[in-house]
Amino acid sequence: MGPLQTYFYLGLVSLILITLGLLFVGVAYRTLRRLERAEHRTPLIFWLIGAAVTVSALFLILGTAGVLYGFSRYGGS
Repeated sequence: MGPLQTYFYLGLVSLILITLGLLFVGVAYRTLRRLERAEHRTPLIFWLIGAAVTVSALFLILGTAGVLYGFSRYGGS
């Protein structure tokens, strides 16, 4: 596999990870906005949605960093 194809796959995987992360954050934000207008708000809902946003942000950051690290090690050898 040539270097151009390798970096194409790096870009593709990073784009997929970023898209999934933004999708998760968007769904959580929309749910928070809907719950903000609701009358029956519970702290548990906000903790659960906050945890979902945190997990998706970690998935986005660590997944992208892992892909970049893996390809840089592969490209350096």
